[in-house]
Amino acid sequence: MKNLIIPALLVCAFAGAGFAQAAPAPAPDAASSAPAVQSPAPAAGAPAAGTPAASTPEASPPSFMEQEIEAAAAELSSAQVGTMTVDDLEKIAAHLAIAVQKERYVERIRNASFMLPGVGQFMAGDTLSGWLFVAWDLTVLAGTIVSAYFVLPANVQFGSLDYLNSPLSAIQTAWGSNSLLAYLPLAGVIAGGVILETVLRYVSADNAARTARRNIADGKVTFQPTLELSDGNLGFGMRMQF
Repeated sequence: MKNLIIPALLVCAFAGAGFAQAAPAPAPDAASSAPAVQSPAPAAGAPAAGTPAASTPEASPPSFMEQEIEAAAAELSSAQVGTMTVDDLEKIAAHLAIAVQKERYVERIRNASFMLPGVGQFMAGDTLSGWLFVAWDLTVLAGTIVSAYFVLPANVQFGSLDYLNSPLSAIQTAWGSNSLLAYLPLAGVIAGGVILETVLRYVSADNAARTARRNIADGKVTFQPTLELSDGNLGFGMRMQF
């Protein structure tokens, strides 16, 4: 009997599998039978829907040389290299000379304000910013000196040691009596003052350079190339007006 049950179960299993394959699929309902609306494919290079657009970096402003080259090209747009006259070459040389002069003007003001904060602002005509940077520089210098004095060991401060009337040997003995650890606060104050002074110089130089560029853009400073004769050679000189 058992020998007949096992083959019967196998036959039923194969029959059920064949019926499942032959059974027709259920008819789709009305909602599923509607044609699917395909969304248009995004254009090439366009960001996909739902994704934030990538922010494009701001282009840096063109340099003075690029600006003058564009101005010269606009004036000589119809001229060809082989057909340029001496007047055309003079115009190109004038534009290039003006670009060089603008760069030198900005760099001179930047360097002056880096060497001594506030000087570049005075040169560029920004008196208020010049005084503010001078006051900032003096504050940093005075604060560094005062802080350095108060972190000194007590035996080398003015109240304990007379630097004007004491012999040099006594001053050296007083300073040598302290360990290096006692002077670490002094080194920290000086290092902090140097860092603040360096930051101030860079900020002042950048501010002065931006003021100089603004003067050029606003026409407060103009540059005029002049044809000069030096040592028998023909060249261009510059005259600045402001």
